[in-house]
Amino acid sequence: MTFQPPYRPSGRSVWLGKDLVRTDDWIVRLSPATLEEIDAAVSRLRRRNAYDTPVAREEFPLTTMADDLARMRHEIATGRGFFVFRGLDRGRYSDNELGLIFRGFGAHFGHELTQSAFGDRLGDIRDISDILVDRSKRRGYQSGGFQTAHTDPSGEVGIVAMLSLKMAMAGGESLIASAHTVHNMLLDWCPDLLGEFYQGFVLRRPEADAERMGRAALIGNVPSFCYENGWLNCDFQHGYMRRAAEHGDTTISPKQEAALGAFVAISNHPDVVLKMMLEPGDFQFINNRTILHGRAGFEDHAAKDQRRHLYRLWLNVPEWPRMPASQSTLVAADMARWDALAVQHRAATPAWAS
Repeated sequence: MTFQPPYRPSGRSVWLGKDLVRTDDWIVRLSPATLEEIDAAVSRLRRRNAYDTPVAREEFPLTTMADDLARMRHEIATGRGFFVFRGLDRGRYSDNELGLIFRGFGAHFGHELTQSAFGDRLGDIRDISDILVDRSKRRGYQSGGFQTAHTDPSGEVGIVAMLSLKMAMAGGESLIASAHTVHNMLLDWCPDLLGEFYQGFVLRRPEADAERMGRAALIGNVPSFCYENGWLNCDFQHGYMRRAAEHGDTTISPKQEAALGAFVAISNHPDVVLKMMLEPGDFQFINNRTILHGRAGFEDHAAKDQRRHLYRLWLNVPEWPRMPASQSTLVAADMARWDALAVQHRAATPAWAS
């Protein structure tokens, strides 16, 4: 019997990159009035270390774009699922000031979350694979090269945001795709393979994360698609699936391999994916439940201080329905453990510079 999912998404959340690349209504160009408001906030906050105290919403008023922010929050939640902000003059602001601006904008979309046992809420995306050589001890965003479409660990993380500080010598474009589009293509072309994602795959988190969380590395079976509370949620952590198989926690069946191959092929297809270069000063907000994100391959600078570098925020949105328990692989208790470890072992510099 052909698999039938509980829901077929439609509307603005279902889109193709080949269509959106012809438009620019997903780009928010900051107005002169908003830039003046940003400058005023930076003047008040510039003595603050961007990695330390969060920027509260009231410390970073954006009254000049209040209506736009309300529209964007709705669009990220139930529309296309993303926006790109453009207009910051990279040469005008230091890295620290851009971090403050980024955290200030983030406060208008959700509550910041800790991203690792370093207690970092302003995360650094940079290739340090030549410094942290053991792959089991670093995350995907600490390596170079192509990164296939995926979601970040689910549970608390509703929005993933990234701000570009430095570009690679060549390549490194941001890749995003609609998980709802991928779902519907699987349903139309190979519905039985779609069923594999509702049944789920066994996941295993990095050993270093598990140790610092006080949890087992083996997560267990997690569905990639789950429909609950009127939301079709996607959790696709391909690296965690492969890690589980590599450690002997599971065997990926031929049908599952076919399903994964179809998912990866569709989600990275040029017609499906939206490819964009985030110029220094550009920042992007995406819905981690409905948008898959990845990265094009790139040629980077040899010097660490010149390498491709982005800031990252993880945001929880209290107004959204809770992520299904079956897909919640990273929860508040895990992050509380990370925060406690950070208090004990906090480094004087960000993780990438240690």
